[in-house]
Amino acid sequence: MRSILLVDDNDDLLKALAAALAHELPAGEAEIRTWVPKRSEEDPKAAFDERIDSDTTLVVTDYDLTSQGQTGLFGSSVVAWCQTRAIPVGDFSRANAGALPKEPDLFELRIPTDVTQAARFVAGVFRGFRAIGEALKARPDLLTKKSHAVVLADILGVPTAENQFALYGVRFGTTSGALMDTVARAAPADVEPAADEKVTLLSYILGHLLLNAILRFPGPIISGRALSAYVASDEANAADVRALFASAAYVGPFAELEPFFWLWKVDEVLDGLAKSLPSGYEAETSGELQRKVLETKLGRTLRRHSCDRCQGKNGGFYCPFTKRTVCQRADCSVGSNSWIPQGAKLCRIERDFFDEWAPILGL
Repeated sequence: MRSILLVDDNDDLLKALAAALAHELPAGEAEIRTWVPKRSEEDPKAAFDERIDSDTTLVVTDYDLTSQGQTGLFGSSVVAWCQTRAIPVGDFSRANAGALPKEPDLFELRIPTDVTQAARFVAGVFRGFRAIGEALKARPDLLTKKSHAVVLADILGVPTAENQFALYGVRFGTTSGALMDTVARAAPADVEPAADEKVTLLSYILGHLLLNAILRFPGPIISGRALSAYVASDEANAADVRALFASAAYVGPFAELEPFFWLWKVDEVLDGLAKSLPSGYEAETSGELQRKVLETKLGRTLRRHSCDRCQGKNGGFYCPFTKRTVCQRADCSVGSNSWIPQGAKLCRIERDFFDEWAPILGL
């Protein structure tokens, strides 16, 4: 049976998370293991190794693990141990929420601090990585494909998305030293990695690429919030807007974390609804046009998004950093391939935010 390991130095908090997670995962779906690092454990790495195996699909760790006397042990150590074994790992800090950056690195996950939200997130991530791993085991031929984009597009059942996924390409050699160390172990001519090892490593890569890049930066797949931005609508209209695009819903790995939609299917719905627009109607921006299409379908005016530059008139794009709707006006947003993946065509950076940090982070 696949397992999830929860690590925390506070036994009460650990039990609460384990109980909430057990509620999210039906009996028999996953074994929930726990570890409270204690001073009596002379070798914490050995204690960790005892609690994981080849079926460990996910590890969740608190940031500070020292309260039981295991001085010097922090979540960063657990993260490093997981990364060397290609085990997805999520870290969080309930006692000191500011101890961790809000945004994860590519091969790291950020867990919500609320126990109920955390359990739902962990269950969704667990199922997402499991689904990818099972797809690879069922299709050994995928291990020989020429790129991650090809494999991912095949798993998601949308081969035509290959080129779009390829634009999220990451240079793994400079992104993860642990990942390259794992690959380098097979460098000697007399070492032949087992198929299971390849499945583990590829599912680890694909899962993080999908969750922390493709789903995080809207492009071929967009979140519900990005959908609202695309149609220049306030989140107050989210339920009605999303209902119109039910046929465009994304149902692949990690879909249960939040609503996601295929952008090309969204466009198909919009094209069909646009036939009902008043004859001769013109709009200055795509966001304004798309909002009008929905208003015509719904028979009412949609609440505009909160932008003081255009008073919510425009839109059409999403800033993944400020989490706000933006448009292509020069004073509103800017594009930057050094800040966002090239494939994230629905993303632009809010101008004020960009101008503040561009001198430090570069263009």
